[in-house]
Amino acid sequence: MLMRSLATYVPACAPDTRGEVILELFQNAPDLTLVPVVDDAGGAVGLIEREMFFVRIAGKFGHALFAGRPVSLLMDARPMVVEASVALADFMSDTLSVRPSEVQNGFIVTENGTYSGVGSILDLVRAAHALAQDSADTLRQVTEQLQVANDRISRDKLFIDTVVENIPSAVIVMSAQDRQLALVNRAAEKILGLARADMLGKEVDEIFPAEDGMARLVRGDGVHDSGRENEQTIRDKDGNERHCVTRQTGIADETGAARWSLCVIEDVTGYRQAQARIERMAHCDALTGLANRSLFGLVLARMCAPGGSGTLLSIDLDYFKAVNDVYGHAMGDHLLRLVAQRLRGVSRDGELVARLGGDEFAIIWPSAAAPDELARRANGIVEALSQPYVIDGQHVVIGACVGSARFPVDAARADTLLQYADMALYRAKNRGRNRFQAFTPELYDELQGRVRKERELRDAIATGGLLLHFQPMYRAADNAICGCEALVRWRHPQRGLVAPDEFIGLAEECGAIHELGEWVLRAACREAAAWPPYMNLAVNVSPVQFRDPKLALRIASILAETGLPAQRLEIEITENVLMNNDSANKKILAALSAMGCSVVLDDFGVGYSSLGYLGSFNFQKIKIDRSFISDLSTKRARGIIQAIAGLARSMDIPTTAEGVETAEQLCWLREVGCVEVQGFFLARPGPVDMVHALLKQS
Repeated sequence: MLMRSLATYVPACAPDTRGEVILELFQNAPDLTLVPVVDDAGGAVGLIEREMFFVRIAGKFGHALFAGRPVSLLMDARPMVVEASVALADFMSDTLSVRPSEVQNGFIVTENGTYSGVGSILDLVRAAHALAQDSADTLRQVTEQLQVANDRISRDKLFIDTVVENIPSAVIVMSAQDRQLALVNRAAEKILGLARADMLGKEVDEIFPAEDGMARLVRGDGVHDSGRENEQTIRDKDGNERHCVTRQTGIADETGAARWSLCVIEDVTGYRQAQARIERMAHCDALTGLANRSLFGLVLARMCAPGGSGTLLSIDLDYFKAVNDVYGHAMGDHLLRLVAQRLRGVSRDGELVARLGGDEFAIIWPSAAAPDELARRANGIVEALSQPYVIDGQHVVIGACVGSARFPVDAARADTLLQYADMALYRAKNRGRNRFQAFTPELYDELQGRVRKERELRDAIATGGLLLHFQPMYRAADNAICGCEALVRWRHPQRGLVAPDEFIGLAEECGAIHELGEWVLRAACREAAAWPPYMNLAVNVSPVQFRDPKLALRIASILAETGLPAQRLEIEITENVLMNNDSANKKILAALSAMGCSVVLDDFGVGYSSLGYLGSFNFQKIKIDRSFISDLSTKRARGIIQAIAGLARSMDIPTTAEGVETAEQLCWLREVGCVEVQGFFLARPGPVDMVHALLKQS
């Protein structure tokens, strides 16, 4: 049998197909589980699996995030691809022994490198069943041959003995009158674990204890109709579990009376073990041994059937990425296995514990827990996962957040239940680490509000609903204006001017920050190009924007388009840019410096390791966070500012103090060596007309 026979043709999609197209395709075809992604030449480049797709597009505002974006962001970009001419046995041997985890999400079959169909792990299970059936067919054929041969045994006994002796199935013949064994072939000796000399001429009960599995096997216990197959599980002489299929057939003499009882035994242990391994692969997470996403989806669907009830917990680990970054992925994998052990320890019989991927886990309880019990058990899970772990002598501390939803109390469908549990998990993470949150209708209303805000924000970006204000920056020595920081405002039709603190976070979460940031940069550079040469422009760039590897090229293009010299543009970043994907982001920062832009470290002094970042990159300026300026009356704040200013001077890095609101603050900051200042005492943010007026005054 070749892999061609397992391939099911499913229309393929292109990598740039939008997520909402695939969503509609899955919704209209309930039995569709896999959608291949191919390039223009028909080559397989990705695979979309139904359950994983629905979890991604439903969880954590997945629909809003992925519906309008290409499926290349959702697909498995390294699918298993097999040529149609490969033998099924070779493929199964390869996947079971070398690449067991890769086949869990399905595979793509190609003809000469061109897509021809898809297959799933369930297809392999069916193939295993088919192999077992083929074996059963062989048994029936052999038994029929033996019955025919029995009619002419007196004329061709030597031939029959040779056939029976060399047949791969165990053949045992008993006398119908005295139940003594009259024939035992070589295969039967191997299965029963005894020499035929110790069995011939004896009854079964003389050879084996009455309740022994071998006795039941030879007697044909459980076989009620002649010729019908029966499968039994026994223990061999070494104590190993064996799976055997038996078939009992009566052989009559010339008068029609029962003379012989023929028992044919086939050892199907290998088939059953292969089948069990494939089924385990289909439903088991290879790393932790927990249920995988596929089994989780099946159990969740059964729980949410009419008349069912249950509770779903969505679990996400805190600080797991930091463990991977600091200690490496090997320790991260070890930690995930320990987390799985603790989740098993807090679960009860009948509950399903699953790993959905990465550091995401879930538990399904087969009952809709009362609020008090739900809170008690969920908080117990948070506490259990937050206890220190010891790995290779290292003490590792992480945390966990848990969100829950109940069926049918909170939701009437499985996908909605999963969405609500994710929604509650998201709220728990927003409230801080190590928290539990149950779903409430208010959370849904909040989500709807966020979706509405996101839509309004995208409309504002596309239709000119944004405007710029500028915060002037002054030289501390003589209070002369030297530049402005660009600040975006949202002109909301009902709420008026909305400050960036109220929508920048939303833009980062929904992905609109790329379009928003590009609009701000282009509009600000266009305005600043008309300012005097001594006026610099500062623009904040979000850490999310650094996920775009072409960010430096985009900034260079905007500078060329607007005519603003790169030397007058200051790119303000926070330390999160260096914390996330440090190597790639440093390359972008280096490219910006190379083109002449100044890179400014914003909010200095409040991060985790700001001092360390001063040595990792050559910043052109640092901005002291406004929290220290507002607290300038305390000895602690003054000491921190003096330390920052002194360190900056020693490294020839100028400093800017934000949030200056009094003359006393300005005077003191000037004395400690701050080069630039900005704040309400000097000038409030305002539209570009305000900047023009200030320039005329200066």
